[in-house]
Amino acid sequence: MYDIEKMLAEGRTIFPVVDHNGQVVGAVGRSQNAQPKYKCVGKGFVGNVLTDNKVIVLTEGFIDVLVAQAQKVNNVLSVVGEVANDAIQAFKERNKTIILFFNQDEYGKRQAEKLAKRMAETGLAVYIFETDAAVDMLQYLMLGHSAESILNIIK
Repeated sequence: MYDIEKMLAEGRTIFPVVDHNGQVVGAVGRSQNAQPKYKCVGKGFVGNVLTDNKVIVLTEGFIDVLVAQAQKVNNVLSVVGEVANDAIQAFKERNKTIILFFNQDEYGKRQAEKLAKRMAETGLAVYIFETDAAVDMLQYLMLGHSAESILNIIK
């Protein structure tokens, strides 16, 4: 199922991929040594600790989700593949506000702008988190910033 046995045999750490309802729809295998670094089966999100909080942080990194949860900040999801239109609609129907914290390189910024535009076209409240440093969310957190500080973008 989802090539998990093969990914485990390759020594990969497995992350479940869930849809916007929290249902497992695939898996991601991450390797420290093998190439490619990531193998993805399915599209959706890594992380499924969604609370009644109206803010969701979407990021590119799977480890970002774990570090945020270790800091007791839930509602952080890592995007796997393209965000489906039904997920965007579900976020809107649940009256969620989205913060995009994608990698701060050129590619990450382009992807964040593209996704923000799609989301905004539906009427969803969406913000792009940017830092002065060219860091991803994991690096930002490891520099001593709290995951909670990311939520302050909308205050």
